[in-house]
Amino acid sequence: MNKMSQLTLPVDFFPELIALDIDDTITEHMGNVGERVIDAVAAIRAAGVQVVLATGRSISTTTPVGRALGLDGWVVCSNGAVLATIEPETVIDAITFDPKPVLDQLIQQLPDAIYAVEDANGIFLTTKTFGANALGMSVREVSFDHLTVNPAVRLVVRSEDHREDGFGEIVKQMGLHSVIFGIGDVAWMDIGPVGVNKATMLAELCKRLDVNPAKTLAIGDFVNDIEMLKWAGVGVAMGSASPAVMAAADTITSATPGIGVAEVLDALLA
Repeated sequence: MNKMSQLTLPVDFFPELIALDIDDTITEHMGNVGERVIDAVAAIRAAGVQVVLATGRSISTTTPVGRALGLDGWVVCSNGAVLATIEPETVIDAITFDPKPVLDQLIQQLPDAIYAVEDANGIFLTTKTFGANALGMSVREVSFDHLTVNPAVRLVVRSEDHREDGFGEIVKQMGLHSVIFGIGDVAWMDIGPVGVNKATMLAELCKRLDVNPAKTLAIGDFVNDIEMLKWAGVGVAMGSASPAVMAAADTITSATPGIGVAEVLDALLA
């Protein structure tokens, strides 16, 4: 195992449902799916376990990963705002909010930022297109005012002017909205409906499937996985995760995307 792995699973624990983050958990960010994790997912499904992707991605960039893994069932997208199926590719439930009050507030503080909203069907409207597939497969460039017209499952903000200090102070003013933010090549912020995260939609899915949440296992690596890791019967953090994410988990697997997931699935079947 990778030296960052501290994997220990409860004795006699075997899940009915496993929730997997995608980026830096199954794949390197926006990368390919490896054979090791494909085989491990097939084996755990053959043992009767439901495998669900739970991701910040939109449905259009989630379902190709699901198909690569041999999945055809449920996915939780857009950080918990969307519940969908892979085959057929269909949105089953979506939690939306009115983006106008938030946009009106942000434009005063971030007049030069790039803004985008995602609708319930995974279609993005943005003030400026950026990065190949960074948002999703369906993106349309529009005026700022057009972003405020319809309900959204997510609002995305990117700013090159905040690469040094990020959005921390601005996030404090966002009230009860679910906010995930960080700094990469630009400062970025994902804003979702109040009280919505991967765990809330997974809980709804468990009700639909009559699965006891205590019989679930989740694997993730980032701050948007914290609630999911806490909610699951067993939460597993990737070895690359931050201390805050590791603290939310019950155990830690290897840092390498795909390999760390496969190690957990293999251990369940050992």
